[in-house]
Amino acid sequence: MKRLLVCALLAACSGKSVASDPPDAHPRLVVLLVIDQWPEWAFEQKRPALHAGGFDRLLAEGTWRVGRHPTIATLTGPGHALLGTGALSATSGIVANEWWHRDAGRVLKSVEAEDGSVTAKWLRVPGLGDAVAAAKAGGRAVAVSLKDRAAVLPLGHHGTAIWYEPRTVDWQSTTNPAWLAAWNHAQPIVFHLHDVWEPLDAGRLRALSGRRDGEIGEVGEKNFGPAFPHALDRTKYPADAVFATPLGNDLVVDTAEAAIAGEHLGADAVPDVLVLSLSAHDYIAHGWGQESWELWDATLRLDARLARFLEHLDRAVGAGRWAMIVTSDHGGCPLPELVGGGRLRFSQVIDRANAAAVEVLGPGTWVVESKYPTLYLADAARARPPAELDRALDRMVAALRDTPGIARAERTATLAGNCAARPEADRMICVALDPERSGELLYIPARGWVMEEDDEPLATAHGSAYDYDQLVPVIELAPGRTPHASLARPDGAPLETTQIAPLLRTWLGL
Repeated sequence: MKRLLVCALLAACSGKSVASDPPDAHPRLVVLLVIDQWPEWAFEQKRPALHAGGFDRLLAEGTWRVGRHPTIATLTGPGHALLGTGALSATSGIVANEWWHRDAGRVLKSVEAEDGSVTAKWLRVPGLGDAVAAAKAGGRAVAVSLKDRAAVLPLGHHGTAIWYEPRTVDWQSTTNPAWLAAWNHAQPIVFHLHDVWEPLDAGRLRALSGRRDGEIGEVGEKNFGPAFPHALDRTKYPADAVFATPLGNDLVVDTAEAAIAGEHLGADAVPDVLVLSLSAHDYIAHGWGQESWELWDATLRLDARLARFLEHLDRAVGAGRWAMIVTSDHGGCPLPELVGGGRLRFSQVIDRANAAAVEVLGPGTWVVESKYPTLYLADAARARPPAELDRALDRMVAALRDTPGIARAERTATLAGNCAARPEADRMICVALDPERSGELLYIPARGWVMEEDDEPLATAHGSAYDYDQLVPVIELAPGRTPHASLARPDGAPLETTQIAPLLRTWLGL
């Protein structure tokens, strides 16, 4: 009841009733919905079971194409920057989720300033929010996600980015609008920290997945165990565990609906943009795998929630007055146990490279960090005489190439720059590199292998040049669309994801 009251009050503030206005030739609201770690292969497996909810409606109004991320930087930060700007890492400057900053001597996240605040300062190109602001037509741009980087990077330097902050157990924002404070007060997330995630229908999950609950390779996420049930208050940090539950998706969609009212999105003929990024999908996949009961259950729940969200858009903005693209920032690897792969720790990469450097440079810490897809040398290594450093780099490359689970290792300098003129295999690497921000050595895991931290074992991951990481669904609900039979498979030509941001800008009239 509180939520309904707040939404009603926020909607009343606009002084408009969009439902009574005549339809426009152009959409009043353009929505980018990003389902984090949503590989094409996994959606095609699940599609037959999604026949009565939101996905079915999306595929009865839109086109379904296979999108391709043409880069090895298949990570959340670079992927969201790409979807909002159209630029790959070599241009956007977002080379990873976090990277070693040589001038600061430490790792900073892709949206983290030196003082720890959230910022878009590392993004070198304009996003959707910047495009809306540059038009100076009064349009608004809002993004909502559990992850701060997934909210900030698609918009860029302008607009209202909203993300979940587990330390305060509420929503934070770059602009701190009054309606968001009211929403935090009316819908306190802390009340959910005793929730228990139980499967909707264990028998159906068993039949759909063809697996038992908690099979080999499934490790859990955010301190949850490998099998149901998952109680938030049984984890070490319940507020942080929200990220790895379907509750996380519900909170994002609920807050996006509140943003439509609070920001008056779609309330007039000037198009607005709304970005939703469903981070929980990514965490659930990392903990249990795309094939797990957990991700099947989360997908079925999301299907029902999307159906209600689409109905909300019809009511709040007007049927036919909104347009949408649904896609992903990257795909994901099948469980390594199912494809003959394995897992490799970042610390193993560092240790292997450092041991090789010691053979040339003597005892010392010559490698300071490994953030896929590159490895960073210490200042002491960079300061060694060029000929000596050259020999060390050769030895390090050879050591990485001999490491089980690594398919390719190179000096970054040999593959950065002049990307358009390179063969495709090298071009996918080149566009992921930034000479200023990337490390000195590049490495790519072998097919079926995933990277993990020592303190965070994973069921699966992403970050490679393979089809399971690069190929993602792209569902387009274009302005002026005509309903048709719901699609059972992709029906259009493949699409490079660099084209999504320009298409959204076109729909916005920018």
